[in-house]
Formats: sequence, structure tokens, C-alpha cells
Amino acid sequence: MSEYQTGPTPAKAPKKGLSGRAIGGLIIAALVVVFIAINRQQTEISFLFVTVEMALWIALTIAAVGGLIAGFLIGRRRYKGSS
Repeated sequence: MSEYQTGPTPAKAPKKGLSGRAIGGLIIAALVVVFIAINRQQTEISFLFVTVEMALWIALTIAAVGGLIAGFLIGRRRYKGSS
């Protein structure tokens, strides 16, 4: 008998569960939510030529959402086809 298979190879079953990337993303998201939740005091925020007083958690949420959008837009280019 030959030690090589001559028939079609069986299809691999899809992996179940979360990938390492998804687990890492969930851990980071949880840490960001906890960090925002414990920083609830009022503070003065300066951006460009504007200074306002607001709750620090609102400023942190705005920064987190801005970072999420920037990361999404930067990361999109990597996954486009290279034809």
C-alpha cells in the first residue's frame, strides 16, 4: 500500500470559540470601560482654541470612540485585496 492518500482530502471543520485577537479585544474593551467608569470627576478640557469644563468620563469616552474609529479606518486598508 502507498503511504500517500490518493483521494480528496477531507474539509477541516471550522474552529469553534473566540480567537486570541477577539479575546484580547474584549479584555482591552473591559479595561477601557472600567477606566472610564472610575474617572467621574469634573475637569477642564482644552482642545485647540476651546476650553470647556465637563465630566472626565465624557472626555474619555469621546477619546475612546475617536481612537476606535481611527483604528478601524487605518486597519481597513490592510484587508483590501492587493490586485
